[in-house]
Amino acid sequence: MRCYVLTGISRKTLEDLVKRNIRAIELRSAHNVATALKADIGSCVFLTPSKLYNVGRGTTGIIAEVSGKEVMSHSIIFASNHYIEESEMTVVRLRLTPRSVGRIVTVYNADILDSTEADVVEVSYFDAM
Repeated sequence: MRCYVLTGISRKTLEDLVKRNIRAIELRSAHNVATALKADIGSCVFLTPSKLYNVGRGTTGIIAEVSGKEVMSHSIIFASNHYIEESEMTVVRLRLTPRSVGRIVTVYNADILDSTEADVVEVSYFDAM
């Protein structure tokens, strides 16, 4: 199945998601925000602790379905006597329903500001590759 890939998710967050201790994650990194903006309710997402540049065939993670999506912008202003600095950040909050464990077969569009997608297969056991 074709899934959007969210990378660099901590193992603790993945464990909490599977145990249903948390039901939503906030994404702040540029590559994950770009991917999450393309995901709609009902879309398949693949979450992995691997970094974007390490994602490839055989990478394992959690397959989940998007059940809610919220896009927010945060603005931070810092001012001194000599200048004013403003910083803006887009945050995407995805409400997820975990489905299974999966493994990547093929990766598509693994660029920093493009959505990352992959063909993923469900895994019920691990075997040598």
